[in-house]
Amino acid sequence: MTYSTTVITLLEQALAPTGYCSHDMQAHGMGDWHVCVLLDCIAPLSQLNPQALNDRDYAGHTPLDIAYRLNRTALIGPLQALGAEGDKAILEYKGVGAFIENDKYVHLPAKQGKLKTLEKRHAEGGCLNSRDGEGNTPVHWLAANGHFKATKYFSEKHFMFGVDIDAKNNDGNTPRNLAILAGHQDIAEQLLTWEIDNYITSVRIRHKVSAGLKEMLPRYKDR
Repeated sequence: MTYSTTVITLLEQALAPTGYCSHDMQAHGMGDWHVCVLLDCIAPLSQLNPQALNDRDYAGHTPLDIAYRLNRTALIGPLQALGAEGDKAILEYKGVGAFIENDKYVHLPAKQGKLKTLEKRHAEGGCLNSRDGEGNTPVHWLAANGHFKATKYFSEKHFMFGVDIDAKNNDGNTPRNLAILAGHQDIAEQLLTWEIDNYITSVRIRHKVSAGLKEMLPRYKDR
């Protein structure tokens, strides 16, 4: 599997801050269509092999599945028009995190971009995936209100803090969607990188778990 020159250039730029490279994606079954969706890039679609439109990566996801997961609004319609297949339940899934009545605990400092306060709340047992009445998490508010430093910090350390950076609010928008709507392109680019990083990691984990389970299954002759 090889990527087109256009896709490779964009991909290497996006992956530069992460620990991954294009070979990691190829090694886990992600083709040009998957990459274009992850990059949220519609321009190269007309150049891609239509027969690979519904190929699945090693987590079993099609390109449209990824578009649903990350709410790639500019790509969902065009992919569907081309005959892409995907699981609509992924689009409806909002992510982890439960509603909390006291939205001042983690949501107010997020609205204000108070990084240290959010760290303290997490250390006290607060959940950075908690939802307010609109379904927004603290990272939604960081992105929407243009707090680049705090968004960068928690997106780069999303595994450490257990942050669901793909979470959707009640309107189906991810933190990155809100950053784009508010015109915070720097934050949108930052979140794009870590959405991709998070997705590659999830595919690697799922693939390893699946491979491990297969290894533990008894061979037919041993049953």
